[in-house]
Amino acid sequence: MCESNVYLKKDNNEELIMENVAAISPIGEDTFILKGLLGESMEVKAIIEDINLMGHKIILKAL
Repeated sequence: MCESNVYLKKDNNEELIMENVAAISPIGEDTFILKGLLGESMEVKAIIEDINLMGHKIILKAL
């Protein structure tokens, strides 16, 4: 499987905000829609800080 967990980083702390994310789509300036494997979605205002495909981990930095 190719899903990743997405973490939101605030004040150097990483919080898991969504598991099994299958797609991330930009919808505006610094705004993304996270789409889960089972159809769930979440809108996040952040910037991409790190993508680790081998580790299945994406870190977004909160604005």
